[in-house]
Amino acid sequence: MKEARQRPAPSPFRRIIPFLIPYRFWVIVKLVSIIAIAANDTFLVYLLNILINSSLSGDNEKLIVAIQYMLVYIAVGIIMNFLEIYASGRYSAGVARDLQNKFSAHIDKLPISYMEANHSGDLVSRVTNGIAAIENFIKNDLMGIVFQVIRLSASIIVMLFLNWKLLIFILIFLPLMLILTNYISRPLNDYSSKLQLSIAKSNTAVQETINGIHMIKTYNLVQTLFNKFKVILDQMLIESLKVEKRKAAIGSVTVVAQTLPYLLFFLLGGYMVIKGQFTTGGLVAFAHLLTYLVPGIAVLPNYFSSYKITAGVAEHLFNIFDEKKERTDGGRPLILPNSPALQFEGVSFSYDGNKKALDDIHFTLQQGRIVAFVGPSGSGKTTIFKLITEFYNHESGSIKLFNEPLAKWEISYARSQMALVSQETFLFTGTIAENITCGRNELSMEDVERAAKMANIHDYIMSLPDKYNSLVGERGVNLSGGQKQRISIARAIIKDAPILLLDEATSALDTESEMLVQEAIMRIMKDKTVIIIAHRLSTIIEADEVIVLNDGRIVESGTHAELLFQDGAYKRLYNNQLIHQGKSPSAIAGEGA
Repeated sequence: MKEARQRPAPSPFRRIIPFLIPYRFWVIVKLVSIIAIAANDTFLVYLLNILINSSLSGDNEKLIVAIQYMLVYIAVGIIMNFLEIYASGRYSAGVARDLQNKFSAHIDKLPISYMEANHSGDLVSRVTNGIAAIENFIKNDLMGIVFQVIRLSASIIVMLFLNWKLLIFILIFLPLMLILTNYISRPLNDYSSKLQLSIAKSNTAVQETINGIHMIKTYNLVQTLFNKFKVILDQMLIESLKVEKRKAAIGSVTVVAQTLPYLLFFLLGGYMVIKGQFTTGGLVAFAHLLTYLVPGIAVLPNYFSSYKITAGVAEHLFNIFDEKKERTDGGRPLILPNSPALQFEGVSFSYDGNKKALDDIHFTLQQGRIVAFVGPSGSGKTTIFKLITEFYNHESGSIKLFNEPLAKWEISYARSQMALVSQETFLFTGTIAENITCGRNELSMEDVERAAKMANIHDYIMSLPDKYNSLVGERGVNLSGGQKQRISIARAIIKDAPILLLDEATSALDTESEMLVQEAIMRIMKDKTVIIIAHRLSTIIEADEVIVLNDGRIVESGTHAELLFQDGAYKRLYNNQLIHQGKSPSAIAGEGA
């Protein structure tokens, strides 16, 4: 059986059409107005012919009629130009907004694996630059092409009736210009796509510099990063020059297209008037039509290059939309009181398809119990959290949440059963209250204050001038690490999920902040099923089970006291930490009792 051929991706502009459909009324208004403007422009040529010939012949009656028609031409032009500009603004702005909404919604539904593999600066660059280019094209260039085609067609038809010999003589070079323009502009799609990649890399570098400015200055990395950024800018310049060279070549073709028709017209047209084969009014009318024909032919190559460039940008943008979203299937299973909260049955996972981050993991966590994962860096502790929350999909084995396979759960509902407190706290730009509620409008201020008190952050918040309406700054820059961590705990308290995920929230704090955070954590752990990633082993003495990981495998499990008694990997980890803290290894027996 032959393999089915992969269907080619639709062109970027075919994918833009659905976004235009909701604004079809304004698109139609735009089309009608540009058709009316093109017809009005052609009508002006007819009036000029009558005006000149009637003036030269002394026919006052025709002259008065022509002047009256001229007033009609002006009125129609004013109305249609207003509608044309307003309509294009209406639908282009609407399409840009809808594209922004669509892609923002899609990005929100992409799996964490994609987000971690692609820098945020690249994604932001694609969306902002891509949408701006599409908006500009459909507002100006797309309808500009339609307008020029309509006016060119009308002009050619009228010129054909005025003097077909003169028209054919002028247009004889047109096919050559079109072939040459197509040849020159052919690589523009590919060039512009590569240019967008270079722009995305430069935006990524700028964003990293801004976010890491403290570290950059501390480690004197300014020159190093500048040199790296310079390489990116040089590559962007190379890609940009490729595009500009092609556009410049098209511009040279445009110069020929603008001058050659006039040269041919004055040579042959003047000769015909002298020989009496053409009227003076006809010659002026033909000359006026030529002012439509020549710029129209000259600008079409520019529109064509704009189409190619925008197609490349749009293709780069729609690549995001082609990325597979998180699954939306699954249901909301009934949570039974006696069912295990979490089960891993032979679970394996690899980030790169080669080295296993987890290998044949088995454990069961009953509701209301506490399990802690310990092990050296890279042993797989954080990966377990990523699989529980389905940020990544495990490759083999089974993960069950409340005795139902995780794959049968609606992802958002499964995550609603979990609250995460991480060592890397993320705060949104906004107020303290907004960061605690996370947009849940049904929560009262009393709920917020109760959670803040349990998290040991209420007193500090009340000392601020704006209290709970105080702004945290970008990524919580106005707060200390301990304060951000306690707000994160208040966020978890107010969520009140049955499963609590703790990624050692005190590992990077000073002694006083650690004490406050630890007290808050002890409060939130009551009546919860808790999974702890432990870096400081002294924080998990009371855990019901400690699981020791190494190279993605479980090497030991048991209680704190049991593992110390076994004299294995856990005892070595614990012993090393005591030494680093300046304690004697003999203290192990006392602390483990």
